[in-house]
Parts: sequence; C-alpha cells; structure tokens
Amino acid sequence: MFVEPGRGQWARAFVSWVAVGVFAFPAAADYGGGDGTAQAPYRIVTAEQLNTIGTRPEDWDKHFALMADIDLSEHGPTPFNVIGTPDAGPFTGVFDGNGKVISNLQVYSEYGSYLGLFGLVSGEQARIVNVALVDPNIVAPMGRYVGALVGTLRNATVQRCHVRLGQIHGVNFVGGLVGKSEEGKVLECTVGTAVYGATRVGGLVGFSYFAAVTGCRAEGQVLGVDDSSCWGIGGLVGENNGGTVTSSRSGCSVRGNRYIGGLVGENVVAEIHCSFADGHVSGEGEVGGLVGRSRGGVIADCYSLAAVEGSYYVGGLAARHAGSCYCTANTPGRLARCYAAGPVKVNGTSGGLLFVTEDSAVEDSFWDIEATGCIWSDGGTGRTTSEMGDLNMYVDAGWDFVGEEANGTEDIWSLTALAAYPQLAWETTPGDFDADGDVDLRDYSIFAGQWRRPDTGFWSSGSYMAADGIIDFDDLDRFARAWLPGRK
Repeated sequence: MFVEPGRGQWARAFVSWVAVGVFAFPAAADYGGGDGTAQAPYRIVTAEQLNTIGTRPEDWDKHFALMADIDLSEHGPTPFNVIGTPDAGPFTGVFDGNGKVISNLQVYSEYGSYLGLFGLVSGEQARIVNVALVDPNIVAPMGRYVGALVGTLRNATVQRCHVRLGQIHGVNFVGGLVGKSEEGKVLECTVGTAVYGATRVGGLVGFSYFAAVTGCRAEGQVLGVDDSSCWGIGGLVGENNGGTVTSSRSGCSVRGNRYIGGLVGENVVAEIHCSFADGHVSGEGEVGGLVGRSRGGVIADCYSLAAVEGSYYVGGLAARHAGSCYCTANTPGRLARCYAAGPVKVNGTSGGLLFVTEDSAVEDSFWDIEATGCIWSDGGTGRTTSEMGDLNMYVDAGWDFVGEEANGTEDIWSLTALAAYPQLAWETTPGDFDADGDVDLRDYSIFAGQWRRPDTGFWSSGSYMAADGIIDFDDLDRFARAWLPGRK
C-alpha cells in the first residue's frame, strides 16, 4: 500500500538531492559548463573562470576549452592564479584555446619561479593548444623557469600557440613562450615579444633539454640583463641541449655576452635542421648569426642572413663549431649544406662562416665574401654574391633542391629567379596567406578580412606580418612590399 511521505521526509529528500548535486558537480558551477572530459571539456568564458582554474589543483588533470576572448585587465587587482605548480602539482590535462585571445595576463613576483599562464605542465597526455596571448607581462627579476605560456614543460606538448607584445623577464631559463622544455614538444608556435634574462634565454624557449622545437618562429627582442655575465642567449632557443630544432626561424634582435646566436645561443650534442635566422646579433665572444657555440652538435641545411657584431670569436653562421667531451666519450660536431650571407663586424678577425672549428666536420657549405665582409673562415668555401645565386654550385655540392632527384627527393631547398640566395622549401612567403606561391588579390582579400583585428597568428597559420598585436597600417606596409614578387 502506498503511503504519502510526510513533510519531514520531503525536506530530508530535498536536502539530500541538493547535496548530491553540489558535491557531484562542484567544478561546473565555477566554470561555464562541461564536465571536464574530452567529450565535454570545462568551458571557460570569463576572466574569473580562467583564474579559478589555478585555485583548483583537483581539476588540473581535466580538459578545458576557451570559448571567448578574455581580457584579464578587467579582472581587477586580484593576482592571477598560475595553473600548475611544483607544490600543488603539475597541470596534466588538456587546455584548448580555440584560437581565442587572452590579453593582458600579468604575473609579478620578485623571486618567483615556474611562472606563466601555466607554471608547470607535465606528462605525455598534457597538451596546451591553440592559445593566443596578447600583451602578457610575466615579470620575475630574480626568477627561474619563466615563460608567457608555460614556465616548465615536462614531457608534454604545446602546439599552435602564439604570443604578441608584452614582456617576459626573469634570470635563468626564460623564454617568450616556454621557460624550460624538458623532453617536451613545442610545435607550430610563434612569438613576437621582448624577453629579458641572464642565462639560457630564448625568444621562444629558454632551455630545451632533450626536447623538440618544430615549425616555430620568433620575432622581437631577446636581451641579456646582466652586462657582465649573460650567456646562452638565442633568438629562438637559449640553449638546445640534446634536443632538436627543425623547420624554424628567428628574426630577433639578440644581445648578450657569450654564446649568443641568432637562432640558438648554445647547441650541446643537439641537432638543428632546415632552419634560419635573419635578425641582428651582438655580444662579446662566441657570437654567431645562427649559433653562438655548438659542441658535438649537428647543423644541417641551415642558413643565416643575420647581421653579427662582437669583440672576439665571431662567425657569420657560428662562432665555435667543436666536439663535446662527456667523461671519456668525445662527440664530434658536424655542419653540412649551410651558408651565411649577413654582415659581420668585429674589432679583430672574424669568420665568414665559422671562426673556430675543432674536432668537427664542415661539409659542402659556403659564405658570401662580399655580404659578410669576410675573406676567411675556419671551414666552408667563400663565394661572391653572384656565385651564391648559382643553382648549379649547390646541386654540384649535393644539396637537395625542389625539381632535382640526384641529391634526394626530400626537396629541402629552392632557388627562384627573384632570390639572391637559396631558401628552405618550407618557408611561407610573407603575405602569401593562401599558400599558392604568389602574393596577389586573393591574399589581399584574406588580409582585408582581418583588418583591425587582433593579430593572433591563427588566421595566417602563424605567418604574421608586423608583430604588434593588431592588423593595421604597419602590416599593410609589409604586405605592399611583398606584393607580387613574393618576398622583399
């Protein structure tokens, strides 16, 4: 026989139901929906919701999706809660920025470490993707492991993420995107910001330890903050130790004391392939257009157009190309199919391609005597500017070009009638937004559709024009100079 429950029983049932709802779904109330799974990630819509993630370590293994542009300057005076820390634990989940913009991230700490939007990200399943940061200011004058996006990345992945404007300031392991990458992967990312530090400082990654950097670009400034002892400073990576840099470029202004490179400051038993630098590099000693010092490393199919200045041990491509001795094992270095064609200025002797080669091989590489201003190099062959534009010279030396098969079928290099020097086949022509090989009205229509919008880098597959955070007349000027010829 059915008995109608009394008022007390209804009240107890209601309280139990509310309690179950509250404790079963605590995080959903703090976010904009979702349950934290891959199928229904937590939805982040407001600055408060983004800041909440850093207060909930129990959610750091979940999935998140950014659903709107967020301006953190409107969040108020409350400090931003960094996501993932050594004390509370790393972020091991997935954060998808969906191409939305997070602007005005501010993190200040005099002596803090593991700083950025994420402090510590770890694990093979951990991924940060499609995040665009505009005008981040991560400032820790005495801090370590400092990056706009991630302080330290361990065995995790960052992909298709971009940084525009702002400043990143620390002492050691400082990067425009990632401070330290330890067995991590940084893929298809671009940076256009100012980075300051003393040791292991890079436009993209400060210290890449047995890690991979692939398809990335850096522009802006990478500057040493200690005039007497700044080392391991590079336009893309400060120190590449046991890792790989592939199909990447830097156009940064780089300055420091020792081991200063346009792309990589110091390369230690590590590899650099199909990459180049074309910025400005200056320092005291061991200063190179592409790499400052390489010990036991491999540099293949790379070039530098960077302007290089220094006091001693200065090279158009690399200052020192040497073997590396760990315990009793010596690892010789290897440099193959590279060239340098940027101006080299030094008080004493400089090398057009290399200044010092020790226990290492130099194969099929060249430097432009006229462009570098150098008649000597400790390795490589000097040529005139006219000779540097001769396709046959490179093919005879074994370089793999598009359209020939005698030297391989990877199609690593290309040389057009309008180019003074070979280019890497992967290079995207500035302004060629539809990737058809020309800069024309079709590209202009794509450009016009982005007018006055934030320069996140996603609309151009990372190939932005002026790295100033907005598509405006500066970009139009660069686009006009790239019109039809395809490259200035």
